[in-house]
Amino acid sequence: MDFIYDSASSKASNKDAVHGLNNTTTDEAWPNKKKPNDLNQNAQWLSDADEILSDINHNHINKDQLKASQLLPSMGIAMTLLKRARRIISNAEKRIKEQDKRIATLEALSNTDELTCISNRRGFMHEFERELDRVNRDKSQGGLLIMIDLDNFKSINDTYGHDAGDAALKLIAHTLKTDIRRMDVAGRMGGDEFVILFVNTNRKQALERAQFLIKRLNNLSFIWQGAEIPVRASIGLQDYKKGSKAENIFHAADQSMYGNKKQLKAANIRQDNKRI
Repeated sequence: MDFIYDSASSKASNKDAVHGLNNTTTDEAWPNKKKPNDLNQNAQWLSDADEILSDINHNHINKDQLKASQLLPSMGIAMTLLKRARRIISNAEKRIKEQDKRIATLEALSNTDELTCISNRRGFMHEFERELDRVNRDKSQGGLLIMIDLDNFKSINDTYGHDAGDAALKLIAHTLKTDIRRMDVAGRMGGDEFVILFVNTNRKQALERAQFLIKRLNNLSFIWQGAEIPVRASIGLQDYKKGSKAENIFHAADQSMYGNKKQLKAANIRQDNKRI
């Protein structure tokens, strides 16, 4: 839509357009055209209004030459449409922010173990792959992967019930969360298997921290229905560095853990035989 600014420079008269805009409730005002609530028509109005305001702001129009009787109705329409556009944009921005929050919440839930509130397998593997990428880009010096498996979890379930077993799992998760740095990652891989990632640390420091963690885990206990239940765990260690593959690190740590579990079991058998 074009507007008449003076008789010499005008492209087309807008009298019919203004008349139609002021009578939007009748079909006769819009013969063979869509009504003004049509999205395409509104888009055209916004374009026209934006052009008018842009010309005025940049002094492309001599205000003294404007015909008020022609411009003012169009300006009123333009301002109304711009206000409507601002409301639409504002509402859209609010909806986008709300959707972003919901997406972030869903992503967090999909990466978190519901029982223990630490990373699940999916969440942990995502963080491990990110850490390996940092190592390969020389943004991290490497670190240590620790596999943890509870030794007496089945007996806790069989003796005290699954609720007691859940309490044992929560205790382990809480201990891991409180005894690692914020930059480290703790996760539950499933069942009674947990995993920790000590990131960006050298082997000596990582092993010292792992030894401290082993002592902590094997001196835990909790009270259940008046009974004190001890919690014991076996641990497997494997360091990683530039060029390491996630599956190889996991396999090595897993083999280390089951090797330690066998040694512990053999030691317990020897102690039992001595008592006899």
